[in-house]
Amino acid sequence: MKPLICNLKMEHSLQDILKYKKELENCVGSYSLIVCPPFCYLPIMHSKYYKIGAQDVSCYGNGSYTGKVSAQALKSLDVYGVLIGHSEIEDSFESKLKKLRRVVSEGMQAYVLISDTKEEHDYQYSYVKLMNKIRAYLSRVLPKDYKKITFVYEPSWLIGGNETLLVDEIVNLFYQLKKELQFEYKYDFPLFYGGGISSTNIQELYDNDVIDGLLLGNFCKRAKNLVKFLQKDNDSTQFDTSIHN
Repeated sequence: MKPLICNLKMEHSLQDILKYKKELENCVGSYSLIVCPPFCYLPIMHSKYYKIGAQDVSCYGNGSYTGKVSAQALKSLDVYGVLIGHSEIEDSFESKLKKLRRVVSEGMQAYVLISDTKEEHDYQYSYVKLMNKIRAYLSRVLPKDYKKITFVYEPSWLIGGNETLLVDEIVNLFYQLKKELQFEYKYDFPLFYGGGISSTNIQELYDNDVIDGLLLGNFCKRAKNLVKFLQKDNDSTQFDTSIHN
C-alpha cells in the first residue's frame, strides 16, 4: 500500500502519545504507516502495526555533541526512516547532505524534503527549482544508495495550513520530474507529497497513482483523524484538529 508518513512534530505529552499509539493499534487496515514522534518517545512508540521514523538526525556520528541524536543511535532503536531537510529546521545544504549520507550508511530510508517558494510556483519555475535540488543531492551519493532515498515535495508556503495544490498540478509536476530522473539516473525514485493535506483532499491525493506517498502534518496530530481515514470513514464533519480531549 502507498506509504503515509505521520510527522507528529512536538505536539504531544506522554499521556497523549500513549493514547495515540493505542488508537492506531486498534485500527484495522492494510496501510503502510511510518510514525515520526518526538525523539523522547521513539522507544515507546514501537509497534508491529507500523514503522517508526525520526523527525531529524545529527549530521555527525557518535561523539560529544550535546542535544543531538546520531544515525547510529536511531538505527539501534530500529528506526526505519528519517526526515531530512524539513523547512522548520534551519540547515545548510552541506548539513542536509551529511545527514542523508549518515542515514543511508546505516541502512535506513532517507526522506529528503524539497521545496520551492510561492513566487517560484507562481512563475512556473517549480520544476526547474526542484530538479536542481534533486541533482545536487544525487551528484553526491552513490548509485547503490538510490533505493534508500525518497524525495518529498512540500511547498513551503502551504505547511501548517489546510490548503494544498491542485492534484492535477502535483501530478503534472511529478510526471515531469520522474521522466527526467529516469532519463538521467535510470532509476525510478519515489516522489511523495506533503503540505496542506486535510480531510477534504487526502483521499484524492492518496488515490492518485503518480503520487507515491504522503507526508502528513497537522492532519495526523490527532489519531482520530488518521484512524477515520484508514478505516475509510471519511466523514469530514468528524475530523478534529485539536490534540487533547
